[in-house]
Amino acid sequence: MAVVVTPLVIAIWIASGWILWLNRKMTTHLADGHYKTAVKIYSATDRSGEPAITLYGPEWRATTPVELSELPSHVADAFIAAEDLRFRQHIGIDPIGIARALLSNIRAGEITQGGSTINQQLIKSLFLTHERTYTRKIIEAILAVQLDVQLTKKEILEAYLNEVYLGHQRGTAILGIDEGARLFYGKKPEDLTAAESALIASIIQAPNRDTPEKRPELAKTRRDRILERMREREWIDEEDYRKALDSRARFRGDALPQRPFPYYVAALRSEIEEKTRAKWLRTPGISIVAEIDPKMQEQAERAVSSGLGRLKRSHSWIRNAGKDEIHSALLSVDPRTGGVRALVGGGDPAAPRFDRTSMMRRQPGSAFKPFTYLAAIESRKMTPATLLLDSPLTVDLGGKESWKPHNYDEKFRGRVTLREAFEKSLNVPAVRVSRQIGLKRVSRQAEEAGFSGEIPAIPAISLGVAEVTMRELAAAYTIFPTLGERAEPFLLTELRDKEGEIVYQHEEKRERVTSPAVAYVMHSLLRGVVRRGTASRLSRYGMRHAAGKTGTTSDYRDAWFVGYTPDLVTAVWVGFDRGTPLRLSSAEAAIPVWGTFMSRIETSKKEIEAPEGVIVRSIDPESGYVWGEGCPGPFREVFLSGTAPTRDCPKGFFGRIARRVLFDDESFDEPAAITFDKFRRWAHEADQERQRVERWIDRIERIFD
Repeated sequence: MAVVVTPLVIAIWIASGWILWLNRKMTTHLADGHYKTAVKIYSATDRSGEPAITLYGPEWRATTPVELSELPSHVADAFIAAEDLRFRQHIGIDPIGIARALLSNIRAGEITQGGSTINQQLIKSLFLTHERTYTRKIIEAILAVQLDVQLTKKEILEAYLNEVYLGHQRGTAILGIDEGARLFYGKKPEDLTAAESALIASIIQAPNRDTPEKRPELAKTRRDRILERMREREWIDEEDYRKALDSRARFRGDALPQRPFPYYVAALRSEIEEKTRAKWLRTPGISIVAEIDPKMQEQAERAVSSGLGRLKRSHSWIRNAGKDEIHSALLSVDPRTGGVRALVGGGDPAAPRFDRTSMMRRQPGSAFKPFTYLAAIESRKMTPATLLLDSPLTVDLGGKESWKPHNYDEKFRGRVTLREAFEKSLNVPAVRVSRQIGLKRVSRQAEEAGFSGEIPAIPAISLGVAEVTMRELAAAYTIFPTLGERAEPFLLTELRDKEGEIVYQHEEKRERVTSPAVAYVMHSLLRGVVRRGTASRLSRYGMRHAAGKTGTTSDYRDAWFVGYTPDLVTAVWVGFDRGTPLRLSSAEAAIPVWGTFMSRIETSKKEIEAPEGVIVRSIDPESGYVWGEGCPGPFREVFLSGTAPTRDCPKGFFGRIARRVLFDDESFDEPAAITFDKFRRWAHEADQERQRVERWIDRIERIFD
């Protein structure tokens, strides 16, 4: 006899298959105890074999799962009295409760009550939607009965107390009695009184609305009704009942327990989801090896927190910025491998989902200049001793438009060497460099360094007007300590399933961007920034051996410092998400965070050795020519082989007139802050410049179209 396949049969097959799949999922999560299975994260830098971070369940919660046997009986009894009075007698569904709810729904003409048991609530919150339909209720009931067969009442109740939803705090779900007890009362769940347990249970129906703070009378009424039910069933005695009724029906209020290293862990979860499959985030028993260095991460978080606190105390406009809160981000990468040792995505560890090290795109300002000068050195048309003109410059943009770049202090220094221009972060010479070697060459160099966004070949390219991410910027800087090789930053080293089988292993990504000799010349220039230039303030932190570059955007909205030692590249950004004026240079805003962090951790102080293809010559720092007796200096300068000057420095009377020692060890520092009037004028000029840049890009696009 042939089987007639009708739409109804197909629907039954599909529904049956879905229920079987949900049952398997339920079994994995609840019967196998996924909610209390530890996720262990090990540090790739630690050989002790002990996990650096231990979290629990698919949400990677920081709180330890509760054991029902460790709780006083009135905790569980309060939740049973509130949500499922016949929990210990029914088979997963409560026929009496269902009949009462059905009658109410018929009277109302819609679904207003569900008659849900604790089993059903647990299944709904974990595996189903909250849509009020009879189909969902039927599936929920089937699974609830199956759950009652597979688990004991104790196991079901324990799972419920660990998973029950108790509202949201600052975008984060409050799950389980442990988080609720710590948030609402600042205590462990085993220390809750009967009154406190009943008050927490009273908000379950609408935990974001029916709280003691928002609806105190309703919360107290529900709490007292729960206590009354507990007394009726002799779950508490008369004395405890009266004492509980007399207590205040209020939450004391505390902080939700946080994951350790919240920004790093959130970024690690994102990387696991990106590089493997999302299912591994919800698979019990996985173990993870990450590139985190816990000591570095701890110091990074402290440096960001203290740095922001200092700025708020010191500058009234930062304290009074309204809704636009100041933030700082920090990313520290091992340049030899790309391993991310520390990551702080902002100043609010309670909201780690927005990771400013990877999700935010900002203008890097002068922190981009190394790639302009890298292109210049690589072209062999310029050397650190090349003389540049720091004088007023007008750039014709066409269509009666022009642009006049200026230095941050609005001064011009006349003739300067390329080194002085770089170390003091002079804008006008940088613009001249990019024009002389070719804007397209600079743009191409940036692309080779790994910047993924569009780096338009426009006159302002050398001033860092193109938006980049911090991760791109830190990765690009790895080419300097490694002498030419770029390492791609990563967090996840290895992931294993509960059987110990490797399901993901990182493959190193290194790419040669430039020759060792060219990279070393740039390293020499970056060392000069710390020894004599805009980052000389780092000497206060004992970091004179480091190298790096400051970056202050033209409108003083963003402050950067990207610096390194042979074994660590660290980028720091300070600013406002909504673009409120920071009005501070990188020396005042970013360098203190960087210096505080780097001075408190162990990094290499070894000198990076000069590779083949590099020569060192004594030059006259005024003229850039070969030094001789009677000339300024000498200054020991680094050159690519074949590019060192051969002409002798000027001597005699004219040489003495021209004598100007530029390269002694006197430090040079950026101004701490600019006045509001100067900011307003510069911001107006920056807006005009931004509009000119946009028009320039549109003009180029129209030409190619």
